[in-house]
Formats: sequence, structure tokens, C-alpha cells
Amino acid sequence: MNFRRAAQDDLSAILGLLEANLADNLSVEERKSGFLSAKFTRAQVAEMANDLGIIVADDGRGIVGFVCASPLEFNRQFPLLAAMLQHFDRLHYGGKPLSSCHAFMYGSVCVDRSQRGKGMLRGLYERLLIEVTGKYDVGVAFVARGNPHSLRAHVDGLGMADVGEFEFGGRAYAIVAFAVPRSVATAGAFTAVGSS
Repeated sequence: MNFRRAAQDDLSAILGLLEANLADNLSVEERKSGFLSAKFTRAQVAEMANDLGIIVADDGRGIVGFVCASPLEFNRQFPLLAAMLQHFDRLHYGGKPLSSCHAFMYGSVCVDRSQRGKGMLRGLYERLLIEVTGKYDVGVAFVARGNPHSLRAHVDGLGMADVGEFEFGGRAYAIVAFAVPRSVATAGAFTAVGSS
């Protein structure tokens, strides 16, 4: 599996995975193995890929997973994410308010259903850490409380800290945070550890 930064040629595959895994496009049964809450246009995905970046998992036949990273300011255009950012003053990570951290947004993240449970999320995450090391000190994400599969994968599997929650559109969302390593030498083998 090759974990690499997305190229313009990957955008259609990323959008296809995103669309196939949106909560609104899945049955209640399908949602039990994870889903995405945020929808992006092709232009927005291209902007993320060109800015902080999107990491893809390429199995040689195509893209089977991705994780997006974007500056916080980029996310204020989305009502769901803007609602999350309003809570940063009252939520703490590493002993200080999230609003005082040099943070970026982690997500959306998606792994093709056929590839789940094979370590793909960890590979995407570790490759992303290499991209953001030296640029940020904290990553933040949101996960729908109704998506326990994803919440477990990020908190139990990757060691992210559940630092609080917010509500939007009648749904509850967890806010998770993780430390970014200080040097590239430690990024590849880094396991996020944090405290709320």
C-alpha cells in the first residue's frame, strides 16, 4: 500500500469514496460500520489537496482511502464546522484552550469498506503526521456520537483525546484532539497521546 499526498488525478476517486460513505447515502445498517457527516464539492477537495493536503492510500489499482487536512480558517465556510470552532475557547487540550493552540482540522477520513480493519487508518494518519510536523502542534477533528465505530478507531485506535462535544442539526458530535510530533524523525512512529 502506498500512502502519499493526493494529486489532481486522484480527486474523482476521493469524491467517489466520499459520496459513497456519506451518512445520507447509507442505510441504518451500513452506518454501523462508519460514515461521513460532511460533504465537499470538487473545488473544495481540490483546495484542500493544494493547501495543507490530502493523503491517499493507493493499492496500485486505485484509491482505497484518504484523510484530509485543512487550516481552521478554511472550515469556517461550512456551518457544521463553524459550529464546532465556536467551542474552542471552552475546550482544553494539553492544559490550554484549543483556541490558543496552533491547530489544523483533521478529516474527513474514509477507508473503502473492503479495506477496513487492515491498518489503513493508521497508515493514513502516520503519513499525514509527516506532512503537518513543524507546521502545527495540534490536530482536531469531529466525529458524530452516532458513529461509535469511527470514534473508537480514533480514540482507542490512534490515541486521540475526546475533549468535548457540540450539537448541530439535532446530532451530537465529539471533538477529538491529538498532538503533532515536533520533528519528522518521530512522526513516522508517533502514537498520539493527549489529555483533555
